[in-house]
Amino acid sequence: MLEVLVLCEGQTEREFCNGLLSPRLAEHGVAMRATLRGKPQRKRGGMCGWDVYQRELIRLPGGRRDCHVAVLADYYKMDGTWPGRPEAPKRDPLERGRFVEQSLRQAMEPRLGSRFHPCVALHEFESLMFVSPRISADTLSRAGSGGHSAGLAKDLAAVVAEFDGSVELINDSEVGAPSKRLQQLVPGYDKVVFATLVAGAVGIDNLRKGCPWLDRWLDGLEKCASQR
Repeated sequence: MLEVLVLCEGQTEREFCNGLLSPRLAEHGVAMRATLRGKPQRKRGGMCGWDVYQRELIRLPGGRRDCHVAVLADYYKMDGTWPGRPEAPKRDPLERGRFVEQSLRQAMEPRLGSRFHPCVALHEFESLMFVSPRISADTLSRAGSGGHSAGLAKDLAAVVAEFDGSVELINDSEVGAPSKRLQQLVPGYDKVVFATLVAGAVGIDNLRKGCPWLDRWLDGLEKCASQR
C-alpha cells in the first residue's frame, strides 16, 4: 500500500479525506490518512502562510522515506507566500490550480522529491457542493436546511450556469466564492456539517467528473500506487 499523509486546511477537508476518499483509495492501493496542522492534542485548521505549511509537511513523515505527503488547500484562501500564487491570476482561470500545484512540487522537491502530492481546490473546496444541484438541494433539505428542495436546486443550478457549467470557475471574490454563495442561499449553512454530507450523497465518481482539481489529485495518487 502507498501510505499518504494529507495535511488539510480545515476540519471539513480532513473529514472528507478520512471518511470518503480513504475507503475508495484503499481499493486502489492507497492508504490515506488526513490531519490538521499543529502538535498532537493541539490540532487546528485555518489557512496561514506557506512557511507554516512547509514546516508541517516536512515534519509529517517523521523521516520515513516510504511515506508520501499531500496538502489539500483552497486556492481562494492562499496568500502570496504560497509558491505560484502571486503569478496564478495571470493564468487562464482553469489552469490556476494546476499552476500552483506545479509550483508547490518544485518548492518541495529538494526535501520530499516525488513523494509530495499537492491538491489545490479551485477556487474553493465548496465547489463540490455545486456539482449536482439536485442532489445537493435534496440532501440539504433533508438535513433541515436549505428550505424547499426544488427552489434551492434551481438557485444552485443558476450559479453553475453563470460559469458555463464549470464549478471550478465559481470565483474567489469576497462575495462570489462558493462558500459565500452558499451562505446566501442556504439558511444556517455550516460547512463542517453539510459539505461532507453532500459530497457523500453526490458520490466520488460524480465529484471527479465535475471537479477536475479533485480528479487530477486522485488520479495521480492511484497511478503512483500502481507503479510501486
